[in-house]
Amino acid sequence: MYNSQNGSYEVVNTNVCQNCGKITFLKHEGANSDNKQGIIFPILGWTFFVISLMFIPILFGAAAFLMGFFTFHDRSRAHGVVLIMFALGGLILGSLFSIIVSGTLFL
Repeated sequence: MYNSQNGSYEVVNTNVCQNCGKITFLKHEGANSDNKQGIIFPILGWTFFVISLMFIPILFGAAAFLMGFFTFHDRSRAHGVVLIMFALGGLILGSLFSIIVSGTLFL
């Protein structure tokens, strides 16, 4: 890009300092390598986990697992793994509670 004020050329969006020539590793304004997206998947995942302990554990445990999977890929790997583990635990514990209380898996 040509700068008409001082008659020099400027290179836009490069990783080289225009003053000293050193390579910089700063992020550009338009670049978004930070893959942290919305918080809806973790919120729904934890909500489904709690519900799976009390009501229809197969359905809500599977939904919590799915939200953990989405969290793993879209937001945070560590949070996604923890949510998946809790979802599986909620599915198992919810099923056991359901069998103990009513004798079926659908309470």
